[in-house]
Amino acid sequence: MPPTFRSSLVNLHHINFQDFSNSLTPEEAREPSAALVESVARAGILHPPILRELGRASLEIVTGRRRLLAAQQTLHSISAICLVLPAETLPTETLAINLEDTLLRGDITVIEQAIFFQKILGHLDENEAARRFLPALGLEPHRHHLHNLLQLLGLEEHLLGAVHEGRLHDGVARELLGLNFTDRLSLYEVMEILSLSVSNQKKITACCRELAARHNTSVMALLCQPEVREILDPQETNIPQKTAKLMQWLTNQRFPSLAAAEQEFRTFAATLKLPSTVTLSHSPSFEQDQVHLSIPFANREELRQIWPLIANALKTE
Repeated sequence: MPPTFRSSLVNLHHINFQDFSNSLTPEEAREPSAALVESVARAGILHPPILRELGRASLEIVTGRRRLLAAQQTLHSISAICLVLPAETLPTETLAINLEDTLLRGDITVIEQAIFFQKILGHLDENEAARRFLPALGLEPHRHHLHNLLQLLGLEEHLLGAVHEGRLHDGVARELLGLNFTDRLSLYEVMEILSLSVSNQKKITACCRELAARHNTSVMALLCQPEVREILDPQETNIPQKTAKLMQWLTNQRFPSLAAAEQEFRTFAATLKLPSTVTLSHSPSFEQDQVHLSIPFANREELRQIWPLIANALKTE
């Protein structure tokens, strides 16, 4: 049955803000965002926090810590209307309430899911936890989903924060867990510097892991090469340009024969001295020796007038 709440005006000094036993957010995300602070400053706390009684004048936070902190910071509040659970409420119930509250927000992150299961497994076995809570996340009640989520908690705190905030894709994060500490942080540093998209995060991870294994070196050593630093360091080069150059360099290192073929093709095209409007292209990955010449025309009439010359040039003996 649903838990029993009572609405109460709570003295904020009676709340233990250092107790994170019910928190589902990673450490780096425990402070209120600027948007939340501004919202609370304008309209106050619109969604009541939930607390649990610990004693006569002691309360723990179930949900709403950041809302309460925002009220302290902007409104200088010493009290707030909260929903209060009785002291006999079990830890499994408080965690379940927090999960429901987070799901109601509509954008629960994989890190919040992982932290929830890490904590609930302190009170329930895996089968019970999977049966009760995975369906609420849209997942089948299989234990391997728990293991996939909990795996992410092996990341360093700032990487957890990056996954939580959407700056690092969780699939890429799992790939990073396959690297040692220095390689993992070196690779993530480049992703952060360049604000890489998910597709580029996946590409750079695959390239770096393959190249490091091929040359029996580390990812850190690979990314510390002078060629990489020359791409990343210049202040006058913008982020998209740096990203394009780095991805091209990695591709060239990964497929040297293809890079050599590209260079040879560019040299060949240069000898033709084609007008800037005319393009010459090769087959994908040089699978064939076939080339394509593209000539733009302003309109069909221009093509009609020039076509006799082209047709005559294309005649075979």
